[in-house]
Amino acid sequence: MKKIKFKSILICICLLLEGCGYYGVPKGEIVTLKEEKMTIHILAGQSTSDAGIDEMIEEILEEKFENIDFEWECVDWGDKFDAQMAGKFATGDIPDIMIGKAQDVSAYASTGNLAPIPEELAERIDETAKAAVTYEGIVYGLPINTCYQGVLYNKSIFKKYELEVPKTIQELENITEALSANGVVPFASHFQESWNQGNITMQFMINEIFKDNLAWGQEFRLGLVSYSDNEVISNCMQYSKAILENTWSDSLIINQYEADMRFAREEAAMYLTGTWSLQFVGQINSEIDLGVFPYPNQTGDARLITETNLTFMKGAVTQHEALVDEILLEIVTNEELLKEILEFTQTNTSLKHMEHLNSVIIQADIDNYVAEGRIINAAVGNNQLVWAYQNDIAAMQLKWLKNEIALEELLEYADAHRSESLNR
Repeated sequence: MKKIKFKSILICICLLLEGCGYYGVPKGEIVTLKEEKMTIHILAGQSTSDAGIDEMIEEILEEKFENIDFEWECVDWGDKFDAQMAGKFATGDIPDIMIGKAQDVSAYASTGNLAPIPEELAERIDETAKAAVTYEGIVYGLPINTCYQGVLYNKSIFKKYELEVPKTIQELENITEALSANGVVPFASHFQESWNQGNITMQFMINEIFKDNLAWGQEFRLGLVSYSDNEVISNCMQYSKAILENTWSDSLIINQYEADMRFAREEAAMYLTGTWSLQFVGQINSEIDLGVFPYPNQTGDARLITETNLTFMKGAVTQHEALVDEILLEIVTNEELLKEILEFTQTNTSLKHMEHLNSVIIQADIDNYVAEGRIINAAVGNNQLVWAYQNDIAAMQLKWLKNEIALEELLEYADAHRSESLNR
């Protein structure tokens, strides 16, 4: 989707001279002169819950910067944003502002196409989020919100069958069996889109691998570790199959919208997803009582995953650096705008002193995990395996889940393309 809006400033001159008008314009005729305006180009990568945020931001910016034209280009983040960025870098047509995810920062900063974020803006970022947008000691991204990933669960269903939040894989399997025995679908899920498969696989790998080995990606590229003949990796793949075997029979052909809607109607007890699903679930069923827990790992110490999300980046060759900095400052200090975005996306803020704006449905559970120190940032995995690689492997995983290829073929494919997992 590409949206371009132009709003001209008209200077009206009423000529009150007697006789012939100025420069031959008849008496009393209105002359309009178009004032030359600067244009700020914005490329926005949007996920399912982000569509519409561009309009919220644009409304605020057009009020604040009346003499600026904002030219927006909005694309799907999961499938098109990376390719769009690569194309623009290749041609030198770099936008003034780019809106992606925190994980994009290390990938794009390494190409030299991003400009550092000024210190006065960087100091407004929460320290955990700041780490996710820092490359070689320099802050290149300005994140405004944080989402959480894990298993949303229906507290009413759990209470009805006297189920406790699981910490181990065995405990989760016991819950799955108990729900099935009582005619309850254990998991809501959707496997139509590769991005979802890529996301849940990274959730598994963060708590099984990256949590304890922050250098696994480098070791993988050096050939020291692999996907093939790796029991931990095989377990991560099998987790997806376990969900597929305990969800709706048509989950391979339904999308997030359908899964969100069914979960909102309480047609399943658990849903491995992110807080982005709360946006629609809450609209469908405002009375639903939800909680969240991390998908368990083999050692029983899984952490709730937080992801520094919407992140503003500045083009290295922008001709309007001071203006871009002023625009970014307006965005991160406008509480009305931030509150609207946080409520709409069901996310928390990534900015210091803005915590009072948080209003996620499952906020109480999030606060408990934070207090217990059981939080981990998705950047520990996303910075090791770039999204384009994750998404490519996810497409192969879907073939495996459909029984079109063997697990061995999937693992061998991942190893054969290991060089593509590196940041640019």
